[in-house]
Amino acid sequence: MKIRISADTSCLINSEVLKKNGISEFPLNVIVNDVEYLDGVTINQEQLLEYMNNNAVIKTSTPPPGVIIEYFENLFKEYDQVIHFTISSKLSSMFSLFTNIAKEYFDGKLIVIDSYSGSSLMLSHALYAKEEVEKGTDIETICKNIELRKKDNFIWLIPKNLTTLKKGGRISPAIAAVGNVLGLKPVLSFVDGALVKDGMTKSIKKAFYEKIDQNYLNCPTNLYDYTIISFDGDVNVINMLSDYISDKLNGYRPIIGVIPINICAHCGPGTIGVLVTPKINGKSLKEYK
Repeated sequence: MKIRISADTSCLINSEVLKKNGISEFPLNVIVNDVEYLDGVTINQEQLLEYMNNNAVIKTSTPPPGVIIEYFENLFKEYDQVIHFTISSKLSSMFSLFTNIAKEYFDGKLIVIDSYSGSSLMLSHALYAKEEVEKGTDIETICKNIELRKKDNFIWLIPKNLTTLKKGGRISPAIAAVGNVLGLKPVLSFVDGALVKDGMTKSIKKAFYEKIDQNYLNCPTNLYDYTIISFDGDVNVINMLSDYISDKLNGYRPIIGVIPINICAHCGPGTIGVLVTPKINGKSLKEYK
């Protein structure tokens, strides 16, 4: 039986990773001034940044069912089963939409997994599934192990300001106004697949240093990967974070990547994130680039 692993583009920290590792990619969409663009196909991070800096109206939405059906029909011309990963259901209705389509059109052939995440953690799930399929592990066991992997991570995001979160309805205009005036930035953490506020800070560096200090002893580099992701983030801050992690972890250098476009659309320019994710059967994400 031929099994294909697939994921949407909210897992990307490097646009070539999926292609190089034989994982199919479903591009998500972003709507700019009522015009729809496909992630990595008709828009990239730099173009989205330019639109945002020019005060464009940015939205995200689910793709048309017909596009999803056609995508999987093409995969099933060559493969017997497909395991597809979606961005967390707490951030998007993508999982629900893909699950309904799987039941109606591809029952028993298409397995849809809620990654409960995005970025490098979601990518690591897809790469883990790919390796296990190649080893001959049955799909039920793969799915059970991914459920365990979902609980074993730390993810933090800090936007530069609250403006984009306000535009997307993630926080109230009053809170955004007060926070921006005071120079406060929200510290956001993933909890059970949901992005929740984990405090406020005036210093991105200090907030990340504190989070790293709280968790690095429980996350040794022989078991975990550290990734710094950003959307037009301050290069100096990113370099200092990389140095800080290296000092704490005996010279280990974190992976540097980008924030997926559909997440950028909600968090805005200047956002930086740090992810601590389990390695893939003892291998680092660095080995898959």
